Amino acid sequence: MTNTVLLSIKFTKLYRYKENILKIIYSILLALLLITNCANSGEIKAFQWIDDEDYPPLIFLNSNGKPAGIFYQIMTKAFHKLKIPLKVELYPWARAQKLVIEGKGDGMVSVLTKKRKQFFVASNPILLVSEHIFVNRNNPQIKKIMAIHSLKEILSYRIVETIGSGWTEQELKGANITWVPDMDSAFKMLIKNRADIYIANGFVGAAFLQKKVKEGGSIAEGYKKIITNPYPLRTIAFRLLIRKDSPFVKILDNFNDIINQMHMDGTIQNIVEEFPLPNLKVLIK
Repeated sequence: MTNTVLLSIKFTKLYRYKENILKIIYSILLALLLITNCANSGEIKAFQWIDDEDYPPLIFLNSNGKPAGIFYQIMTKAFHKLKIPLKVELYPWARAQKLVIEGKGDGMVSVLTKKRKQFFVASNPILLVSEHIFVNRNNPQIKKIMAIHSLKEILSYRIVETIGSGWTEQELKGANITWVPDMDSAFKMLIKNRADIYIANGFVGAAFLQKKVKEGGSIAEGYKKIITNPYPLRTIAFRLLIRKDSPFVKILDNFNDIINQMHMDGTIQNIVEEFPLPNLKVLIK
């Protein structure tokens, strides 16, 4: 091996060593900064995460009124690695977003839209999820709806959407949209034929329908009528959105490193597999 190659190898090893040392130093300095900022209170300031209380299996309040879900587990593990306390508060989605924007929280996990770019900086993707069309199988236009492949094809239909859906607000301007407070209200609009299309996260929509059907009773028959279009409209990236004026903006690079590592070592995949996600194919008929 030539001296040039040996020098190159040594330089590379030295560079990587220094890079790792710098990351460690940065983490220590960040922790010291947070401790200094909270010296008067005697404890490290917690990251105030505010999010949706009813978006299972991603984030929701469980039967005991405690935060749960895929995002909850990912965020808990990530902030444990950051050595930063995490305080979680869950509310109806529209209210949760308003609280964060008003400065009552440091961040939320959601999709980065043009409007949200005014207020937030975003992490690397935490999870990629497909958006699907949900429709009543008895809709008179069912064949046409089940053949839709793109957003532009849905503009002529009656759409129902939940208040606070920034993605729909951004992508479907000018469409005939009825806004409702929650997912249950959206599905009931489909069941009663007051809307043709509801666009929702595939896993979340399927999990919700599965739960309602299992509850039984006369209302369950209505939920059994809901099916999905087989073509995902698009894949969206859920990210940690941190308010631009939050002191925790400084943790973003470290958070990204941890999330990337959790993807690479299988941690995030293992978390996803802990939740019994419904098979969307059951709803495609």
